Formats: sequence, C-alpha cells, structure tokens
Amino acid sequence: MTIDERIARVKELIQKREEIDAELAGRFGLSPRVKKTALCTKCEGEGHNAKTYDAPEPQEPQVISE
Repeated sequence: MTIDERIARVKELIQKREEIDAELAGRFGLSPRVKKTALCTKCEGEGHNAKTYDAPEPQEPQVISE
C-alpha cells in the first residue's frame, strides 16, 4: 500500500467516524462537537495564536508640514 493509498484510506475512515459520531449524537440528543476557532492572546484575532502571530510592521510617524 503506497503512502497516497494510506492517506486516502485514513481520510475515508475519518469521514465515516464523523458520520457515526453525528448519528450517535442525534440518537442520544447530544449536539455535535463544534471546533473552536483559535484565538490569539496578543491581538485577540481569530484563526491564529500568539505563537503564530504576525505583528504588523511598525509604521514611521507621518510629519505634517505647515
């Protein structure tokens, strides 16, 4: 079995597991799991965390001449 075949099989199994989990949750009145989005502790943005935070480049102050 090649690596691509293994990956495809794992994806199939994960899909089946998600379907089974949803059916069991429905039968027992449980709500399906919902993944939380990652929240950054530095900027409170979604989709990343403090470790992967990409700070914006500091900008030079603009001098307004009169």
